Amino acid sequence: MPAVTRLRLAGSVAAIALLLTGCVVRRPPATVALPGVSNLPAGAVPESAADVGADTPLGSTLDAIFNDPDLGPVVWSAEMRVLRGQVLRLPDETLYARNQHLLLTPASTMKVVTVAAAAERLGWNHRFETTLAATGEIREGTLEGDLVVRGTGDPTINAPGTEDLFARWAGELRARGIVRIAGRIIGDDDAFDGGRRGEETAGLGAGWAWDDLALAFSAPAGALQQHENVVELAVSPADSPGSPARIEIRAPRVTPGSASGVTLINQTVTRPEGGNTNIRLSRRPDGGALLVTGEIPLGAPAAVRTGAVSDPTLFFVQGLRTALQRAGVDVEGEAIDIDQFDPAVKQTLRQRLRPLIRHESEPLSTIAVQLMKRSQNLYAESLLQHLGVVTGGTGEAGPAAAEAVLEEWGIGGSRAIVADGSGLSRYNALSSAGLLDVLARLWRDPRHREPFVDTLPVAGRDGTLRSRMVGSAADGAVRAKTGSMTRVRALAGYVVAQGREPIAFAILANNYTVPSAEITRAIDAAVVAIAAHAQP
Repeated sequence: MPAVTRLRLAGSVAAIALLLTGCVVRRPPATVALPGVSNLPAGAVPESAADVGADTPLGSTLDAIFNDPDLGPVVWSAEMRVLRGQVLRLPDETLYARNQHLLLTPASTMKVVTVAAAAERLGWNHRFETTLAATGEIREGTLEGDLVVRGTGDPTINAPGTEDLFARWAGELRARGIVRIAGRIIGDDDAFDGGRRGEETAGLGAGWAWDDLALAFSAPAGALQQHENVVELAVSPADSPGSPARIEIRAPRVTPGSASGVTLINQTVTRPEGGNTNIRLSRRPDGGALLVTGEIPLGAPAAVRTGAVSDPTLFFVQGLRTALQRAGVDVEGEAIDIDQFDPAVKQTLRQRLRPLIRHESEPLSTIAVQLMKRSQNLYAESLLQHLGVVTGGTGEAGPAAAEAVLEEWGIGGSRAIVADGSGLSRYNALSSAGLLDVLARLWRDPRHREPFVDTLPVAGRDGTLRSRMVGSAADGAVRAKTGSMTRVRALAGYVVAQGREPIAFAILANNYTVPSAEITRAIDAAVVAIAAHAQP
């Protein structure tokens, strides 16, 4: 039965409990008569603005949603405010609040903080820079030395659907008369990790779940990265039962096999015809090889899984070397990471560099749209580490840089704790009040309002909200960032109705036991109620 027809008011004991947990709006329950519906409880969520009814208090509706006994135990933190007086700086009006100061795991709503901090410190026009330089002279078509690529964390290079930058760079080198490189392709990734490549945690956020590390959404960030640091693995059955399945590595602009910089351990089994395909990816404890396990029956089509690379720098330089070869630029040496050299050799190598190509990414205003609408974790991690480099000298300074911005805005550690940029870490903590403080600040600042709002998914229209709240009062009127991980669901953003003041909201749910879809439906029901309330 749809949640909108089964939500009901909690009993008097729950009502007393609500008074003790900080709900601001308290009104007696009411019954609303709707066509075709008999005695709909006030807490039932309407499907459209017309169904709200003037006699249905918003607070009672939200109480009923959050106290639905069918949801079981849930830890909620929620707040909604009318953002008043952008000119006169009038105080906001709190429409509703429940446990608004309680710190919870925010999942991907942490990206709101990441983008806000980066925009404040770097500006919306800021761009990532990648440079290609030579260690020797160019003589008769030969670069007499190494080609060194230095990155600052651009996550968009060769992303799906974008220009093949490796091919473009190959063309630019040929335009300079280079058809042969006598040395190596060297990736300089020290902008992020300061030469610590090889550690098991390089590029990963603090507190990430170990059993997610092989999956695409947990791809590690690096100063050099391409194709969003992921590869596709096509797993096909062998010719006979009992044999390991065949695995092909697929990544654009990268040679299959070892030249992709990805090492596989194949523990799959081919089963007799008629069974089910079950293929799983995991990461070896040493942080290196991708472990592929499971089974696939004879005659089954290839099963495609997307996995994260473990060494973004090697993945990058191997791909660049392959692209140069394909474009007619012969490379004599191997593709390597600069961390193979000791500090003295690195210094000497850098002193010999002669600039060849300088590439700039799209501005932050463009990258942030992809980051937020797709909830792209790698983009968020890259941005936070880049922020740390620019403001504090190292990628590890990123969380502290974000927290410093929050402190300047009066949002201290009692409302926000930053551990990573994407929200994958269980060490992150946000309250709904803290999220709303950030949203209110961005809305009021003329530098930030338009570019930030443009990054947010639109309910019923695009991004991670494309299929949510379709046809409701929230459709097209709500712009918000989603958040989801195991036993965590969240949504934070704005309700913008024509001719009315905007309403900012943040809803976080943790530690529930029902299917996550039930919590998502409850959150959507609450936002639809807010949107209906905001309509003229």
